Amino acid sequence: MDETLVRITTLMKEQKIQDQEMIEYLGLKRGTFSNWRRDKGKSYYENIDRIADRLGVSIDFLIRGNEIETDSLSRNEMELVECYRQLSDDAKDIVLKNARLLECS
Repeated sequence: MDETLVRITTLMKEQKIQDQEMIEYLGLKRGTFSNWRRDKGKSYYENIDRIADRLGVSIDFLIRGNEIETDSLSRNEMELVECYRQLSDDAKDIVLKNARLLECS
C-alpha cells in the first residue's frame, strides 16, 4: 500500500470514518474503494482534493506527509482556508471558479 493510501486509511481510522461513509461522500462504487485497499488502483488521486477536505488536511499532507505551515499564512489566508473547508462541495466549486477568473490559479 502506498504512503498516500496509508495516510488516508490512518486518518479515517483516527476520525472514525467508515468506508461506506467515504464511498458515499466521494460517490464511488464499493469495488473501487476495495481496489484501493488491495493496491489494485490509484484512482483515489482523482479524488484527492475531496478526500483531503473530508479528512481536514491538506493535499500536500496526504501525498507527501507535509502539512501546510500555518505560520507562513497571514491571518486573512487562515480565515479563508477555514471558511473554505466549511463550504459545501458546490460552494467550493463556485469559489474556485471565481478565483480562477481573478487569475489566482
